Amino acid sequence: MTRNLLAIMLAGTLLAPAVAQASSPRSTTADAIRTSHKVAQCLYDKRKSDVMAALGTSADAEAQRYHNNLSRAAACRRITLSNARIEGVAVETPRDIMRGMLAEAALANIWKLDALQPQPAQPSYQRDWFGATSRDRAVDEMAVCAAEQNPGGIRTLIATSPESGDELSAVQALSPTLSPCLPQGATLKANRQSLRAALAEALYHRATTSALASK
Repeated sequence: MTRNLLAIMLAGTLLAPAVAQASSPRSTTADAIRTSHKVAQCLYDKRKSDVMAALGTSADAEAQRYHNNLSRAAACRRITLSNARIEGVAVETPRDIMRGMLAEAALANIWKLDALQPQPAQPSYQRDWFGATSRDRAVDEMAVCAAEQNPGGIRTLIATSPESGDELSAVQALSPTLSPCLPQGATLKANRQSLRAALAEALYHRATTSALASK
């Protein structure tokens, strides 16, 4: 398997901001990412049915429609306006990352999450919902593999504050799981938030799919 880019990413060198403007100071970027998580939690609290539908679809066009509608939710957009530290920075969250943030909000309300156990390796980790994420399918396949083999590691990751040292440590701790899970011949180019989002969504789908949730 081609894993050199995965090792580079886990070292923290691929840090292009996924949420805030690229020219923003790193502290401002971190604030923007954390604010986006607050927006995702707000959307889950106020528009839960739409959030669940967005995470439940497997169609790209439908997923984009939900993303557009949720992005315009007035009550939750006010969160970005109330944060003085990100004033002047356009907080634009890509669909793949927002899906992961929404998945994190939903996972916080799944009581049986701690009961998920590691599963043996499978010949394929393809899922229908890959069509809705806008990610490279290899990233989603790797994330599904990790969610089945190391759900506890992903739980630890999503419990950390975004852009924190604890988050980086959690990502690095997942390296022994992620490397073998990367599909044969694939290379991975992602930042920490993109990886976190993919893993969170994969864990969400495992926790809410009846065939896997009992394992």
